[in-house]
Order: sequence, then C-alpha cells, then structure tokens
Amino acid sequence: MKKNILSIIGLLCLISCSKNESADKIFTLLDHSDTGIDFSNNLTENDSLNYFTYTYIYMGGGVATGDINNDGLIDIFFTGNQVSNKLYLNKGNLKFEDITKKAGVGGDSRWYTGVTMADVNGDGFLDIYCSVGGKFGPKNNELYINNGNGTFSEKAKEYGIDDIGNSVQGTFFDYDKDGDLDLFVANYPPTKFSSPTFAYVQMMRTVKDNESGHLYRNDGNHFADVTSAAGVKAYGLSLSATVGDLNNDSWPDIYVSNDFNSPDFMYINNQDGTFKEVVNSATGHTAFYGMGADISDFNNDGNLDIFQVDMDAKDNRRKKANMSSMNPQLFWEVANAGFQIQYMHNCMQLNSGVFTDGVPHFSNVSRITGTSSTDWSWGPLFADFDNDGYKDLYITNGTRREVNNNDFFNSLENGKLEKKDLLKKSKEIPSEKIDNFMYQNKGNLHFEQVNKKWGIEFKGFSNGVAYADLDNDGDLEIITNNIDDYASVFENTSSKTNNYLTIRFKGTSKNSQGLGNRVYVKTKGNSQMQELTLTRGYQSSVAPELHFGVEKAKTIDEVKVVWTNGKIQKLTNVKANQILTFKEQDATIVEVKPVLKPTLFSTTTTVFPAYKHEENQYDDFKDQVLLPHKMSTFGPALAVGDLNKDGLDDYFIGGSATFSGKVFLQTKTGFLEKKIQALEDDKMSEDTGAVIFDADNDGDNDLYVVSGGYEFLINDPKLQDRLYINDGKGNFTKAPNGALPVMITSGSKAYPLDFDKDGKQDLLVLGRQVPGQYPSPATTYLLHNVSTAQNAKFEVSKKAPAAFKNLGMATSAVISDYNSDGLQDIIIVGEWMPIRVFENTKAGFKETSIDLGLTNDTTGWWWSIQQGDFDHDGDMDYIVGNNGLNYKYKATPDETFDIYVKDFDNDKHKDIVLSYYNDGKQYPVRGRGCSSQQIPNIKEKFKNYESFSQATLVDVYTEKSLKEALHYTVKSFASIYLENKNGKFIIHELPVEAQVSCINSIMVDDYDKDGHLDALITGNMYNSEVETPRNDAGHGLFLKGNGKGKFKSIDPTQSGFFTPGDVKNMDLIKVKGKSYFLLTKNNSNLQSVKIN
Repeated sequence: MKKNILSIIGLLCLISCSKNESADKIFTLLDHSDTGIDFSNNLTENDSLNYFTYTYIYMGGGVATGDINNDGLIDIFFTGNQVSNKLYLNKGNLKFEDITKKAGVGGDSRWYTGVTMADVNGDGFLDIYCSVGGKFGPKNNELYINNGNGTFSEKAKEYGIDDIGNSVQGTFFDYDKDGDLDLFVANYPPTKFSSPTFAYVQMMRTVKDNESGHLYRNDGNHFADVTSAAGVKAYGLSLSATVGDLNNDSWPDIYVSNDFNSPDFMYINNQDGTFKEVVNSATGHTAFYGMGADISDFNNDGNLDIFQVDMDAKDNRRKKANMSSMNPQLFWEVANAGFQIQYMHNCMQLNSGVFTDGVPHFSNVSRITGTSSTDWSWGPLFADFDNDGYKDLYITNGTRREVNNNDFFNSLENGKLEKKDLLKKSKEIPSEKIDNFMYQNKGNLHFEQVNKKWGIEFKGFSNGVAYADLDNDGDLEIITNNIDDYASVFENTSSKTNNYLTIRFKGTSKNSQGLGNRVYVKTKGNSQMQELTLTRGYQSSVAPELHFGVEKAKTIDEVKVVWTNGKIQKLTNVKANQILTFKEQDATIVEVKPVLKPTLFSTTTTVFPAYKHEENQYDDFKDQVLLPHKMSTFGPALAVGDLNKDGLDDYFIGGSATFSGKVFLQTKTGFLEKKIQALEDDKMSEDTGAVIFDADNDGDNDLYVVSGGYEFLINDPKLQDRLYINDGKGNFTKAPNGALPVMITSGSKAYPLDFDKDGKQDLLVLGRQVPGQYPSPATTYLLHNVSTAQNAKFEVSKKAPAAFKNLGMATSAVISDYNSDGLQDIIIVGEWMPIRVFENTKAGFKETSIDLGLTNDTTGWWWSIQQGDFDHDGDMDYIVGNNGLNYKYKATPDETFDIYVKDFDNDKHKDIVLSYYNDGKQYPVRGRGCSSQQIPNIKEKFKNYESFSQATLVDVYTEKSLKEALHYTVKSFASIYLENKNGKFIIHELPVEAQVSCINSIMVDDYDKDGHLDALITGNMYNSEVETPRNDAGHGLFLKGNGKGKFKSIDPTQSGFFTPGDVKNMDLIKVKGKSYFLLTKNNSNLQSVKIN
C-alpha cells in the first residue's frame, strides 16, 4: 500500500512538472505542409562554385515581412541564393499562398542576399528591395515596385538604386527629414580572408565606388548617389546596416557592422546632409567578425542600444575545435591602424545617455547579460516575445560547413589543392547543425536562454530572420531562412497570458508608414520606447508596425507618438490588446523645452593643467606567455596634499618606467608644474603608488612613492620605494640610504597610519607582485616611523603579523577601526586574495579574517576597498571593488574560476593554467595553440584540436600535477558591500550597474546631503591578454546610499559623474573653496570632476 501511494505521488509530480513545462512553452514550430511555406534555400556546390572558389557561399538568404496587399495580414518574402525568391501571401490562420510567379518577384540567376520591404514611392503599398552578391553576375540590386494589384515591376535602374557593389542589405530611412525615404546599401567587397591589416589601410585610403556602402537620396521618383558628399564613402566588409537615433537628437544615425579587420562605422547624422564617423570615441570595443546587428532600447531607459553578433562559441568543444587563437600581432595591428579595439564575441552596446558633442557613449555588457557567445551567429533581433514589457533577444546561427575547423584546414596546409579536387574537399569540410539562441530579458541586465523552456528549438543553419504577428493575435511569430532546409515558422501564443499593444502609422508625406517615428508607452511600473525602422538583424526586415508587450496591464497609462517632423500625439488610458493606427494629420506641433536639472557632478577642463600619462612599452607575455593580463600597466599613481605649506592642495602624478613623476603646485591663479630633480633622477622606476604625509614630523608634507611594475628583475634596485623630503617650500630631495629599510618588492600602494599612537605617521606598504612569477605572493610591509627631528627613518615593524610575508598580490587596503576599540586596524584585499583583516592589539597585529566570517571563499580579483558607516549603526562598513560580472572569466560557488601554477613539463619554468567550467566540467581556459606555446608537449599529447577540445583540465594536466600546484580559487567576481554586524561581516552584492567592470577606486561621502553616505566608483582594466575582452564598460557610477546599507545606482545623465577610460586612481582636491576629483588613467589624459 505504501509503495502504491509513493508511486501515485511520483506520477502526480511528473504530471505537475510536465504541466509547468508546457505552460512555459509559447512557441510551436509549424510544419511547412500546414503553412504552405515550402521555401528552402538549397545550395548546390559544383566545380566552379564551392567553398574554395567562393568563400562566401554559406552566407545565406534573408526574410522580409510586411502586408503587401493592405488586407491587414502580414505576408512573407524569402531570398534564395541559387533558388527562386519566394513571396507568400497570408491567407489567415497561419496559412499562406505562394504567389511568387504571379507577383513576378522570383528573380533570375542572381545570387540574392538581403531583402527589405518599404513603401519606396510613397503610394501606400510596400515595395521589395533585393540585394545581390555572389561570385557571378549580374550584380545589380533589384527593386520590385508594388503595382497595387498583387503584381510587381522591377525598377531599380529606373530609380537609380541598382547598386552593383556586392550588396548584403539595404535600409530605408529619411536621413534628411524631407518627408521621403532615402536608402543606405551595405556592401561587402570580396576580400581574401588572409588580407593583412596594411592592405585594409590601403583599401580604406583609396576606396573605390563599388567597394563602399552607398547612400542614396530620394529626389522624387529617382535616387541620387550622395555617398561621397555625405561623408560615408568607406571600405568595409559590411554585413549589416541598421538605423536609429542613437543620440536622441531626432535625426537618424547608422550603425554598419563590418567583418574581419575592417572597423565598424557609427555614422552620426550632422543634420545637414552629412554624417560623422565616431565608433572609436563612442565604444570601448566592437566585435571582430561583425555580423548582423539590431538597434533597440532593451533596458527601457529611453536610449537606443546596439546588439552586434560575432562567432564565439558557447560550447567548450566547438570553441576550441573551430576557432583559432587570437593573434596578438594582428590584434595590435588592427588597433594601431585606428580600426578600434576588436574582440571575437558578441557586443551588447548599452547606451549611457551621455552625449559629448553629439557622440553617444556605449558600454558592451554582453558578458554580464550572458549573451556574448552564441556560436557562428548571423541575425540578432530584439522584440518582446513573451509580452512582459521587456525586449527579448533571438539570434540565428550556424554555418553550412565549419570553415574555421582547425584540424581540417591544417590537414590541407601540407599540399596544394588542385582544381579538380576543390569540390570534393569542399564537401569534406565538417558540418554540424546547431540551434539558434532565444534569450528572455528578465530585466536588470539579466538574460536567460530559454530555447527549451519556450519551445523554440531548431538545429540547422539559419541566416536571415524576421518577426511578425502573422495571425494578428497580439504576439510575434519568428520566421527564419535556413540553408538546405525548409524555412522555419514558429507560432507564438504568449498573448494568451500577457497583453499587448500594436501601433501602426499613416503618414501624410511619402514616408507613408512613419519610419523613424518614436513611440513611448507607459504602464504602471514600466516605460518603453521603440523607434520604427524595418531593416534589422541580418539580410532581413520586419513589418512597419511596433509591438509592445504590457504584461497584465489592461489599461495603458499613456501612449505618446513623436513623428519625425517633431509633431506629437498623446493618448491616455488606452485599452490593451488592440491595434492602434496613428495618423500624421492628427498630430500637433508641441514645443518641447527640455528642462536641464542641475547635476551633483560635472566634468571640468579648465581648472587643472592638461596632462597625459605615457606608459612605457613592455611585453609582459614574453616572460609568461599565459598571463591573464599585463602586470606592468597599473599606473599612474596619484596623491593630493599641501606640498609647500601655503594651505592649498597640490598633487603628484606618478610616471611609468622611463618617465618622471610630476608635481603640480596650486597658486592663487591656477596650477604650475614644479620641476624636481630627484624625481627625474628616479624616472627609471615605475611609480605605482604615492602618499603625501609628514614623514619626519617637521610640520611639512613629504612624498613617499611606491616602486612597482613587472618589467624588472626580482632583485632590481629600481623596485626599492623612495621617500622625498620637503624643505618646507616645496623643494624635495631624496632621503638618504637607510631612511627606508631594504624593500626590493614590486608594490602597489601605501597608506599612512599611527598604529602605536606615538604621534608619528607610520606606513602600510602593499606588495603587489613578484615580477615574472605571476601569481606568486609578494610581501607587504608595516613600516614603523622612528624619525627624529633631523632624520627621517622607517623600520619594518615587529608588530607586523607574520602573514605579511608573502601575503599575496595586494592591490588596496583601508586603515580602519573595524571593532571600535580605538585602535587602527588593517584590511587588505588583492588579486587572487581573500579579504584579510588584521586587528591591532597590544601584542601586535593578528589576523581575524576567519573569525569575522571572511574565509578563503572570499578570494577574488579585488582592486579597491573603502569604508563608511553606511547603515548608521556606529561601526565601519566597507565597499570592496572586485573584477565585476561583465568579464570573460566567470565564477560561482559551484563552478569556480581557478589558477594552477607549477612547472608542469619540468623545463625549470613555472607554468600558468587557468581553468573554468562549461556544462559542469572543468576545462583549461586557453586553447591548444596557446597552451602549447607554454608547454610544447601538449601538441604531442593531443595530436589535433578536436582531441584537445574535449579534454578536461585533468585530462590535460593530470590530477597529481594539479594537486601539487599552487592553486587559487575564485567563487565570485562580484563587487560587494561588506556589512559589519554583530562581530561578523555580511556580504551583499552591489547593484548590477556597479558590476559592469572592475572598480579600481572608491570615494565615500554624503554627496547629495541627505544625511546618508554615498559612494562614487570608477575603474576598468585595459590590459587583458588579447583573447580576453578588456574590462572597459565602466563609465563611473554614483551609488546613492539610503542609510540602511542599500545603494541605488544613479544614471550619469542625472548625477553628472561620468568617468570613462582606464581609470587607476581618484582623489579629492580643493580649489578656491570648491571640491574636485582628480582621476588618473593609464596611458591617457587626466580627468577632473567638480562637485557642484
């Protein structure tokens, strides 16, 4: 009986789970025999057309959706490479009729690529523009003008837009706001994959007309080529061109995604018929193999964001078998050519809303959102597929043959391919069908892959993709163009659970369907914005309507339409679940005067002398080839204090090796650089930290400079710290030998303290690294001040804990009375270090980390720490800056990020092995090529890339060797608020906006004067090895405290605190009664921010 009851319970559980899974499924793949859509983009390779004769053979075709007969149902058009194009008329109930032949749009022998529908001539009917590429001619693009009777006439030449530039896609938009639709055509001039960077430089300097994308201005029933006049003539391997108002000035801009070395183009509309290209200043980096792109406001902040796909695999096996190692020489050739920093991963460019002279500033957040790696991707689309008010993300991917398969192409290198063998070899290239990616937007920069959960799975080779509400039920179907398979149509049923609003437009000008219009939809707890543009993703376009999911809302508080001419329409209390058509004739001109609210902070450029830090050139990787990042670029140091006893703040900026540090003295009229010979004499040292304090107790401030860096031998005297004694007038001489103990250590920072309460300033000096031996621990020093009135002198304190010897790779510390006993304690953090607390006792400092709950589980890449009583309970709490959650390296308690260091191959050199988890298994981070540069016999152990791609960490390095290695483990890279409560420290993650990069510097104060402490954070890390995208998404952030240990991220447009770049240090300085922050950036300009 008991057994039967358990069986029944188990069965009920299975039924319940099955129901829950079924309830989550909102998509169903429809069979082609049911829909009538039997299009299949079949490729037929032959002797003259195969991968080796035409390397672009697998780039696929596109999809366009739109109502071509104005019957209220959205129709579908597919382009074929070697097969006929197809036009399907929507007959209702997801049934379609093939009207290709009758409509006259099947095309001829051309290799059709992209397609877009738009009302080109303004007659109220959608026309069809087809792009053409391919190996053979004709190459002219085609324009099918809708005759209004179910037929079309090809008139591209008549209209002047029969572009011959090996086109990928066209996008229609009104760039000059004259009321008609202009056209930008993205072209991909065939280029050898092996072309060096200098060849791209030359081609960009001497670009030919047919190698550039083209901008055509609509002059009525004819278009004029204004490419050169508009400033958009450029050589680029363009795979998409997407339009949107990126800087909120109401004028449409263009983002062109380019393949290989050629840089992307971000064309900002100058409002005078011309554009300026700003991708270098607008982004921190872009994708290397830039493919399709989409522009949309995915986080509902009113700014358009950009998503661009690349070819980075999510799966460890495919990543290591198919992709080559990033070549450092190639990487820097591309960067130094001015082609922007480029990495092989998807880029989700989050728009900051900050515009400098019209240039928007973006942060790539693809790593924190989990959308960075979606294999060989083609078409990304943002849309609210589950109607919950947040735009989800769908990405097509898959290549018909694995043309990046390392083993296959390595096997061809030994012999020259003969013409007769090309077809055979082409067919032998490995092939693997893979699924597309569907991500549900959960808000708060969190995307979850939901293919299985939502029932949208299809393994194949998908290229072009479009969405449309094909059955007018209030949700979006997805249509893909697949190589060698039927087109996919996924029915969406999310409107059964969530509500929606669809918006269409009827314009009075030739822009009949309102392209470029913006719509703002407000419901309780959510505000959304969309802008109507049709060409999205890859080689495809969507219908001219806007779809908003509104979750459970039955009434929408407000719908506001902003037409491209500035006219506005506004409706309130709008019922959900309907299609609204806005007519331009009903819109009214409303003069909108933006109210600029004063901000707490503002960047200044006139108070402080211009200064640019210069980093010395050094190749860290020649010493340790598998370093995760450079160790020689952590400057410049910064220190603020009164250096000449005039009551005014002065400052010191450290120099890199071979560059002298600089002192700037404040006067009544500004700042002057003070030449100091002693600093010049020591310029061969690297200044990584500095502190201004009264070392010899004579009433004036002296200067202590920490020597660090990676470019020195372990025992190099240039690693000795330096003390410069002030004569009271701002003149400095180096303290004589013996003033400091011998400390040949590569350090990071120094902190003054009076740990023994004798009235003299002692020093805590952090050891950062052992040059050439990453990640070996360095020694940290506690220096006791034993100076006399005549002589400055410091000794290593006997009160220092034994743990300071080889403490770790210390980066930051705070002198803090954490236990409120009146004595100064020490908290130290660092790279590959746990948070370590040292209590000041009568007997000396003792470590209390474990007692406080700070175990080795707190190991991280900690870059900074700062204190404050953030919860008003009378003790010190802390903000601790980690590497952040937007980096390639990820860690959780169950799937850690690890480093192992050992001489694995007995060549008398220690080897670095980084590991990560993928699908529950632990693998080496680096691939076969990189790993074998460090340990050559890996190539012997793993004869090919395929075998290495499936090898776990233990398979490669053996369990015995790994156990013998120096081993550090990280379980989280999140930056945190460390709450001090009842003798324990409690960890709380900072808001997600604080996790988009590493935090290198923190300032704490009640900046908004509400009685609660706030924090300013800033950082980034530009020195990653080239296979790891650098941490560059941080723009600085104001964290508003609520007095209860909680923080709210304040947008830079509201706070005014905006500090992009590789910020290393930040300090407060007062000038003429005003407070400013100075920020030093590696190899870049000094920035100053005023507290208003």
